[in-house]
Parts: sequence; structure tokens; C-alpha cells
Amino acid sequence: MSERLTRFFASRWGILLAGAVIGLLAPLLQRAGNPPNMGICVACFERDIAGALGLHRVATVQYI
Repeated sequence: MSERLTRFFASRWGILLAGAVIGLLAPLLQRAGNPPNMGICVACFERDIAGALGLHRVATVQYI
């Protein structure tokens, strides 16, 4: 299963799907109250989501 997911997300359709999900999710989260930079900065978006999920320990971006 892991190999299939890796192959899919390495393909053209996987990259397009990931971009579409991020492109739709970022403005929706911004509208729901997230900081304004979340809608335009994908790196900030991913860093802050990783912090919220507890994947790193930088206190300023954990939010939990």
C-alpha cells in the first residue's frame, strides 16, 4: 500500500491533486480565522500545520 501511495504522489496526477488540495484548503482555513499569511505562503501553511499536529516543538507555531 505504501509503495502505491508513493508512486501515485510521485506521478503527475498525484502532484496535481496535492496542489489542488492545498490550493483549496489554504483560503478556506484563512477565511475560517487562520492568520492571513496562511492563504498565500505554502511554506508557512505547512510549518504551522506541522506545529499544530505536534510534529515539531517550536512553541511559536504549535497553537495547541
